[in-house]
Amino acid sequence: MNLSFRKTLDRSKPNRRDFLVQSSCATLGITSMVNTLSQLQLVGSAAAAGGPNDFKALVCIFQGGGNDSNNMLIPRGASAARSHYELYRGIPTYAGGTGGLAVPNAELGLTAITPDNPGAYDPGAGYTNNDLAIHPACEGLKSLFDSQDLAFVTNVGTLTQPGVTRANFAALAPTKPPQLFSHADQVLQWQSSIADQPFTSGWGGRIADLLDAASNTNSAGLAMGVSIAGVNSFQVGTSEQPFVMSTAGALDFDGYGPSNVGYADALTNVTLKPFLPGANGYDPLTSTNYKATGQGWRLKALEKLMAMNHANLFDASYQNTAKTARVTEGVVADTLAYTNGTVGPTLDAYFTAAFGGNANSANTDFANQLKMVARLIIGNYALLQDGKPANNRQTFFIQQGGYDTHASQIAINGNNTVNTGVGQFALLNVLSRSIKGFYDSIVGHPRGGLALWNAVMGFTASDFTRTFTPNKTDSTGGSDHGWGGHMMVMGGAVKGKKIYGTFPLLEVDGGIDCTGSRGRWIPSTSVDQYAAKIAEWVGVPPAQIDAVFPNLSRFGPGTNLDFVDLTI
Repeated sequence: MNLSFRKTLDRSKPNRRDFLVQSSCATLGITSMVNTLSQLQLVGSAAAAGGPNDFKALVCIFQGGGNDSNNMLIPRGASAARSHYELYRGIPTYAGGTGGLAVPNAELGLTAITPDNPGAYDPGAGYTNNDLAIHPACEGLKSLFDSQDLAFVTNVGTLTQPGVTRANFAALAPTKPPQLFSHADQVLQWQSSIADQPFTSGWGGRIADLLDAASNTNSAGLAMGVSIAGVNSFQVGTSEQPFVMSTAGALDFDGYGPSNVGYADALTNVTLKPFLPGANGYDPLTSTNYKATGQGWRLKALEKLMAMNHANLFDASYQNTAKTARVTEGVVADTLAYTNGTVGPTLDAYFTAAFGGNANSANTDFANQLKMVARLIIGNYALLQDGKPANNRQTFFIQQGGYDTHASQIAINGNNTVNTGVGQFALLNVLSRSIKGFYDSIVGHPRGGLALWNAVMGFTASDFTRTFTPNKTDSTGGSDHGWGGHMMVMGGAVKGKKIYGTFPLLEVDGGIDCTGSRGRWIPSTSVDQYAAKIAEWVGVPPAQIDAVFPNLSRFGPGTNLDFVDLTI
């Protein structure tokens, strides 16, 4: 049960909160009443355009701790980029390099990729020679890249203004992102997209504020924002808040029936939800849906207390939170039924296959987070297709921690081989296989398929990348807090097998190394630009993008960021 984060049940009656939702972005620097009114009009037009086939799900995959993406997308072969990589990377190097670990080129070649847009992403002519590889642990990601279902967006990071260079970096100290290399601050700035203002909301939450009232087919639908990784800033809105649940699902009230049937000992029809009008629900004050059993009498008394009006605002708020939790856990149960082995097959086999047939490895916390997201997406989509209450738009938040690799980033065995079971290698292995299992389960499930994959977009984010140079010269070395890094986008609407943005010039003590000689890349793409493309796909019209990303106008739409097909 979720008692702390709730979704307003009745959105049919205008109130002060609903108006503030539409005008909330004005507090972020957009003060025109015309813009506020246009946002109000957007809700009406989006509601008119919605339908059971108009479904989209957005999945934020946060790599907590700062993923060293210089080890995720690697230059190879004969190129200037490869020369710089071997010269400066040091201990985290995968093939040769001064003092680096000598992993055979054949191993690196297993994940070699050839982007379909050669040179478009290079900082200079032929810099990478279009010869790149993904981390050796990421064969699942390579598979999706090669099938045009995944793309990289290079050197993305928090920015407050364009035109930051090594020469003016120190002079811009008062206006560049505050606490630039701090975990907590950069996570907050990444998830809000507004690096120069105190946090008030996340960009996923602002999308929900704008779209959720229109996308929910009725008040019985699951909240637009769902987190499987606890509280986060990305999904915090002015009105809309995420529903937080675990990989085991939503909790229900105990003692009213078998766990696999819900409230079967207390209710005549367990598919009906309390407090909801119409054919999908019942009013506890007048309903005859309760059984004449001890469980039925107790549940009736409990739900009657929830249904009563309270003059005290605190009592009313507590009551409404409990009501919302009672309804939402029932919605979650209905959604998950399509993938729990009763209404439809489970997703376990897809994830186990992605982990090489190892069911134990396929049940890591992160894999289970992504599996739960796949179950909710498939179930929500199936509910829509079956004409049942559901939400046409969903955002999900999951997180994989452990990327703060200050030491032993690449663990080395005594025979100078990589210990693939620990460190970044193990993290990226789980990430890659889990994403592959996610894709396979959505495409392979009978209530999913390619049509549903076309309606899903996953994207990665992280605190920052890490320094290009190591902090030690021996095998215990790691990397420290950096700035701009590489992200991934995946889904049927992604124009995959391409590299977007501008690949960093891998030179330390010069180029785009912001200061010193550690290789902290000044981002060439702002979080605002990256996120705006994603938001446009999920349903925010171009005319409203600035309302969600008030700093976007400083940067423009961005060059070479056309990574999504908006017609899908």
